[in-house]
Amino acid sequence: MPARVRHDEVLTVVQVLEAFRKLDPDLPIQYALSFMTIAQSEGISIGELAERLGIAQSSASRNVAALSRWHSFGKAGLDLVQAQEDPRERRRKIVTLTDKGREFLDALRAIVNPPEQRRAAKTA
Repeated sequence: MPARVRHDEVLTVVQVLEAFRKLDPDLPIQYALSFMTIAQSEGISIGELAERLGIAQSSASRNVAALSRWHSFGKAGLDLVQAQEDPRERRRKIVTLTDKGREFLDALRAIVNPPEQRRAAKTA
């Protein structure tokens, strides 16, 4: 017998995906996964990101570029993350969230754990 799907859980996933879609209607799911992985492990290198996602390092670099201020060919990116040279190993790029990325992460948190749900949990 299949597991029963809770409507509220599905709605939450849809709302999170819609939040990404508002950033860019054609945003590939790989960009969303990259953002979430970076948010979960701020300070991750592009190589580590590629390893965690099971993708080529060139793909991880492309994802980070799209999520950064400038994508390729001078096209504006989403400005959610920034990649900076590791001062100890110059070939390595360390990826962190920008202020806009932190605001977006807060918006996603509010979808997953709405304020009223947080208040209810505190009083329980």
